[in-house]
Amino acid sequence: MQSTTKPQEPKVCFNINDLSLEDRTKFVGAFVWLIKEDKKQNPAFYQIKKERND
Repeated sequence: MQSTTKPQEPKVCFNINDLSLEDRTKFVGAFVWLIKEDKKQNPAFYQIKKERND
């Protein structure tokens, strides 16, 4: 049995500069929210590592 494949469409590059100011604000805000949530789940990843030189 042969399978049929659709021709692939060329990939369109995403450029944040093409977004409106409002869309950029929403886009960046989503990442800010993700980082805040990750800090709640994994606080050890965000602690400053202090090295002691004795």
